[in-house]
Amino acid sequence: MKKEIRYSPMGNWFALGNSKVDSADVSSFEVIDRDFGKDKNHIFYQDHIIDDEVDRETFEVKEFLCFDKNGVYLPSRYIADHLRKSIPDGRHMYAIDQANPGTFVKLDQDWSKDDANYFYNYQKVDVDYQTFEVINEHFAKDKNKVYLLKSFSLIASDIDPVTAQKVDERYIVDKDSIYDFQQYRDGVEVDSLVAFKCYDSNSINFLGEDFLLFDDKVVYDGAELSGVDSRSFRVVKNHYGKDKNHVYFGNRMIEGADPESFEVFEHMFYSKDKHHVYGDGILIKEADAETFEPVDTDKSVLYKDKNHTYQWGKITDEKI
Repeated sequence: MKKEIRYSPMGNWFALGNSKVDSADVSSFEVIDRDFGKDKNHIFYQDHIIDDEVDRETFEVKEFLCFDKNGVYLPSRYIADHLRKSIPDGRHMYAIDQANPGTFVKLDQDWSKDDANYFYNYQKVDVDYQTFEVINEHFAKDKNKVYLLKSFSLIASDIDPVTAQKVDERYIVDKDSIYDFQQYRDGVEVDSLVAFKCYDSNSINFLGEDFLLFDDKVVYDGAELSGVDSRSFRVVKNHYGKDKNHVYFGNRMIEGADPESFEVFEHMFYSKDKHHVYGDGILIKEADAETFEPVDTDKSVLYKDKNHTYQWGKITDEKI
């Protein structure tokens, strides 16, 4: 005969432990969802009673979202830290401000809506509901503005909302320019919006996965390549490109590299031309281009020439 109810995170008793659900009535207890249960007296989130946070009679759970007659909620376990900090001590549910439980739907990982509002990461955004649309992963718009998408907020911009349209999941274009918004660069929050003048949007073309070509410009990762001949530019491999005059590693020109003989090795850290060897586009002065090759064929970072063995472009004493 059952004597008590116990909760274990994700059901993993041995690795994550378990705790007794105090005040649970064993005979009437039932599981609602993975972290929720109820009995004849209470609603439980994990091992906590949440009767004072939700309406017991109308409470239900749908794909980690919780609903009752009064609102829409997220359990504290499934929300970002800054939202979790807004939950008063002793409470366990985050109430989504102004969400209508009768019409609220989750659209994707970031967006939700009800019959009156859009929600970005579960926070209501001040936009024109009837004309609002998400353009791509970094931009959205309504009849009034184009918005830059940060993690938990929208930034209004001066981009023309009438002509703004998607280029891909990163870039958009309006009547004047192509735009790239980066919230982070190299792990640092920069909120950088870059505009590239574009005279002919029909000329926009992607070369490989990383290079964007339009008019007489080539762009890589939000930066324009300097000194590039766009007509002869092509991708060598992934983030390596070249034109008739120069070789590029991303948006950086590899000084002195010979475009005609340039090639990229299986391990793409290494490349070479007829004269030199490069690591991430930087000259490895000691390496002999003629004899430079991998130590083996399993994409190892160990390479060798007639004189040395190299690891990440540095001479190593490791035996071949």
